[in-house]
Order: sequence, then structure tokens, then C-alpha cells
Amino acid sequence: MRRRIRKLAEEKPDLQRVLPVLDLPFSTAFALSILISPAIYEQAPRLIQALVATVTLIPTVAVLRRLLLRASYPILNALIILYFVGILRVLTASLPVLGRFIFLGQVLGATVFVIWVLRSWHLPAEAAQTHGLIWRTIRTVAKIGLVILPVAFLANIFGYVNLGNLLGIIFLRSVYLAAVFYTVIRIIEGLIIVALHVRPLGSSRVISLHRPMLQRRACRLLEFLAFLFWLNLLLNFFGLRNPLIASIGAALNANLAIGSFNITLGGILAFLITVWASFLISKFLRFVLEEDVYHHFHLARGIPYAISTMLHYAILLLGFFVALGALGIDLTKLTILAGAFSVGIGFGLQNVINNFVSGLILLFERPIKVGDVIEVGGNVGDVTRIGIRASVIRTADGSEVIVPNGSLISSQVTNWTFSDRKRAVEVSVNVAGGADPQRVVELLKSTAAAHPGVAREPLPHVYVTNFSAGALTFQLRAWIDRYEDLAQLRSDLSLALNNALAREKIAIA
Repeated sequence: MRRRIRKLAEEKPDLQRVLPVLDLPFSTAFALSILISPAIYEQAPRLIQALVATVTLIPTVAVLRRLLLRASYPILNALIILYFVGILRVLTASLPVLGRFIFLGQVLGATVFVIWVLRSWHLPAEAAQTHGLIWRTIRTVAKIGLVILPVAFLANIFGYVNLGNLLGIIFLRSVYLAAVFYTVIRIIEGLIIVALHVRPLGSSRVISLHRPMLQRRACRLLEFLAFLFWLNLLLNFFGLRNPLIASIGAALNANLAIGSFNITLGGILAFLITVWASFLISKFLRFVLEEDVYHHFHLARGIPYAISTMLHYAILLLGFFVALGALGIDLTKLTILAGAFSVGIGFGLQNVINNFVSGLILLFERPIKVGDVIEVGGNVGDVTRIGIRASVIRTADGSEVIVPNGSLISSQVTNWTFSDRKRAVEVSVNVAGGADPQRVVELLKSTAAAHPGVAREPLPHVYVTNFSAGALTFQLRAWIDRYEDLAQLRSDLSLALNNALAREKIAIA
């Protein structure tokens, strides 16, 4: 992979950030092994755990030296020293007094180093954009340590040995785990970047269009999972994970009686999570369809929107029933609920159901599609959305009109762009008497045909609509391919016709 990506990075600069990770394949493999080592060595003795952690620390530091700036090397060196001092303290656990002095020296050294970080360590100005986040994170951790470490030192001095050890070990172990997980996140992020640039994922249209966004989302997900993993290891180290899980399980399984209906807090939480997940799944599938799948099929305008909308409704309906099952409701009893719902429809929900069914008719029959220009109730505008209950029409002045779907089905609607987006433009011209009518007709036709915005088919036509002793009225009708250009083209044609008549010295009445 390193050899292949090095060549590819010459064409795609985004891959340059991956090269430092791939330059150390063995260290990368060792660092990634910490993801599975806790599950394998969960009940290992402390000495074995210390050895595994030590073996992991070396490649982690090697990778971090490639990822971080040279100005961060003192922090890495200090972490290594403090770590091995902690190992020495563990090995001298049989000598409590010596172990206590080693702990005091470790905490005191860490406190002095934290003060140095806050007072003297600064990020180079040229690296503020690329390394600003990690710099701010290090300073935040240093500020927290400046509070915890002195408290741990004083607690140990005044005889509260267990409290002091607890505070100091919590902070130092948290920092070690954070460094390791940061390394793992950067490694996995690099592998994700590589996967998004090469086949088969790299050839996908949706990935090529949204690669930066997908990389950011993947990084955020990795950071969240790393935080959960870090918290799990920390709680397990202090023996708090199992009691905490038992307490949370007892709280979630507690029964809440509502009449004859029993429900649990866990069921409510499962219901909410299932509904939320159905929305996420629907959003993801529609995103893939709209950005990639529809692109490969020549579908008529409006069909992709109809497919996406129906898929959205189907996923939400399925998710709702799954959520009811997760809530603990017997789905066989929903017939009673359906009967009560039908009665409710008969009394007060006729309009709601009518609009919903009308929306389905609009999606299937497609007399009106998103993007059409329609006129209904005296309002003319673009259809921007066909919803469950109503559709949204955006007028030329920027206002948005909410029209119930039932009105679009039951009332007369003018769709200016039903079959195509062509539209006739009509311009009236009054010419003074005495002009040659045939010459005026040819001049108006040629002027309209020469305009770049006028469609070639059908050709412009000119009609005499009125005549009198002092004037003739001509009506020019031309066609345009884009309805949106109607007002601008009418203005341009009027100016062009006026200039053409003036050049030919034909007076306008």
C-alpha cells in the first residue's frame, strides 16, 4: 500500500497526509493491535498488562513523531519518562514506602512539566491551521492536570495515600490512553482516506463528489468511538465498569405502570433510538440514490423525487412498527388501535387523510412535479416541495405559498412546464400608418430569430391584430426553451425590435 499510495499521492495531494502513517507499517500494525488486545488479555496479571502497554507505547511514540510537529517532541519524551516511572512504581508495590516516594516524584515531575507546557510551550504560527486543534487540546489537558496533580500530591503528603494515588493514576493513565487512541484514530483515518481514493469506493460518484464531507464524518465517528473505548478501559481499570453497567441496566428495566400498561425506561429509550435510526437510514439511502444511483438512469423529471419520497415513507413506517416492538407493545393488539384511529378519521381527520392521499396521487400520477411552474389560486411559482400534507410553491417575488395537496388534485391547476419548459413570448408593436406591412413582418421575424435566447423550433410568427387609419398593431410570438428566462427575454426582444425599427426608419405609433 505504501508503494502504491506514494505514486498516487503525486496526482492527488490529499494523500500526502497519509504517507507518514504508511512509512511505519510495523509500528502502525502494533498500534492498531491495542484495539483487540484488551479483549484477549482482559484477565491478565498486572505484569503482563504492563508489558503489553510498554510494547504498545514504543510504536505509538514512533507514529506520533511522524504526525506531530518537532515542537511537540518534549511532550512525548516527558510522557515516556513518566510512564516508565509509573512502571517502576508498580514493580515496587511490595515496598509501600519506596512506592510512595516514587509516586510523589512522578506527580511532582508531572506538575512541573505541566507548568512548563502552559508557560513556555507555543505552537509555531505556520502550523496554527493544521495543528491548532491538538495544540488547544494539549493545553486544556495541561490545565486540568494543574488542578488534579497538586491535589494528588498534597493528599499523599497528608496521609490520604489511596486518594492521592487514585487522582494521580486517573490523570496519568487517561493521558496515556488518549495519546494511544489519538494515534489509532489518525491511522484509521489515513486508511479511510486511502479507501476513499482508490477502487472500488474511489470510483463511486457519491464519494468523488462528497469526499471531504465523508472524511470529516468518518473522523468524528472514530473520535466518538475512541472516547467510548477510552472510557470503558478507564472504568474497567478501576473496577467500576460492571457495577455501572448493572446500575444502568436496573434503571432501564424498572417498570413504569400506566394503568394496565407496563413500560420500562429502556423500552422508551429503544423506541426513540429506533425512530431516530429510521430517519438516519432513510436520509442515507436517499442521499446515495440522489447522488449516485439516479445519475446512471435516465429517469423522467419527478420520478427520482417520487421514489425517494415513497422510500422515506416506507422506511419510517417500518421503523415505527419496529420501535413499537422495541417498546414492548404487542403488535397483534394494534387492530384495536387501528379501529380507534379509523373512528378518529371519520370524525376529524378527513382533510388530513385527504391531503395525504392527494400527495401520494401527485407522486405516482405526477401531474405536478418538483421544479414545475404552476398557477393555482392566482399564484404562479415553482414547485419546490411535495410534502405529506401540503406542497410549497415559490413565487417570483420570493414568497412561498403553502397549498394543500387536496387543492392541487380537486381544483384547476395550470402547469406551464408539464411536458417541457418551452414558453411563448408575445410582444405587441404599434407601427404608424404608411409603413409597408410585409416589410414590418419580415423585420420582426428576422430580429426575433436572430436573438440567441429564442428557440429555433418553432419559428417566430407575426400577426396583424389591429389596424386603423393611423396605425397598425403587430403581434410577435416567439418561443423560448427556458421558462425562467421569460421576463428577461421579453425585455430584450422589445429593445431589439425598437432598435431594428429605428434603423429602418419605421415610425412607432
